[in-house]
Amino acid sequence: MAGLPPSYGLGVVSLHNKAERPTLPSNNRVSSSDFVAVITGAGKGIGYHIALSYAQAGARGLVVSSRTQSDLDQLTKQIKGINSSIEVLALVSDASKKADVDRLAAETHKRFGRADVVVANAGVFTKAFTAQDGSTRTPANILEDDDFERVIDINFIGTYYLAKAFVPLLKSTPNGAKAFVAITSVVSHFPSSGFSPVSYNVSKLAQNRLIESLHNDFHQDTGLTFYAVHPGVVATPAVTSLTELSDGSKWDAFLNDDVDLCGGFLTWLTASKRDWLSGRYIMSNWDVKELESKKEDIVKGDLFKFQMTV
Repeated sequence: MAGLPPSYGLGVVSLHNKAERPTLPSNNRVSSSDFVAVITGAGKGIGYHIALSYAQAGARGLVVSSRTQSDLDQLTKQIKGINSSIEVLALVSDASKKADVDRLAAETHKRFGRADVVVANAGVFTKAFTAQDGSTRTPANILEDDDFERVIDINFIGTYYLAKAFVPLLKSTPNGAKAFVAITSVVSHFPSSGFSPVSYNVSKLAQNRLIESLHNDFHQDTGLTFYAVHPGVVATPAVTSLTELSDGSKWDAFLNDDVDLCGGFLTWLTASKRDWLSGRYIMSNWDVKELESKKEDIVKGDLFKFQMTV
């Protein structure tokens, strides 16, 4: 995405398109023999591969949710192929329904009694707009965006439900990573619908501020860490379908990141306490060694947060 403002974060450090040595799951073994990771929206794409990354990193238990049972069955089979001793709790769940999310937390507590990492990955892209000439494209503004409430409900309200349900379990988990991750997007910086619809942009921006608030409300007293993570620009099934729209070619040049980029990055992020990144927007593409070298500047400048420039 050449030409974007520096404030979008693409020039912070060198960028990577795939998990490499410092972010390979095999080099980021989990911090506890009882380690349990929870991933929503795990049936396909990025969430699916986040679950596989934690399996490769040695998690004892994985809690995965999706709206489609067959997707969960396939994921469970692949996890067991990595390590047959991993205990998998796979539940059909709708992130926008509080009762479903509460049940996910209750079943996690019942089965494992703990949660080390909780990843709010469940999300949707705005439905296409059909123009008068019969062509379909992404909505150009709110007048064309009739999918606003659904996108906000799943992407943002679903993240709120997950945090509300799982923060108590994260707090009570002894000697754990105690991390809550919201999968956000670089489009949270975009102030118009030129590239992606406003409903999607706003839902991701809201996630970023929620992560900041959760950090400020809980980190000092509980040690919990909260991260808003851009997963890369990945040709997932959902994104690939967008390229079939009449304006779909605008995505072609940017779908360069591997689907396992984010999963590898998260195993690095949660392999040890990285309090200095808690409450911040970070990108899976960032070179982690260079990022670590900037730790003092990040903390001193309170960087990677959303503030008005005056």
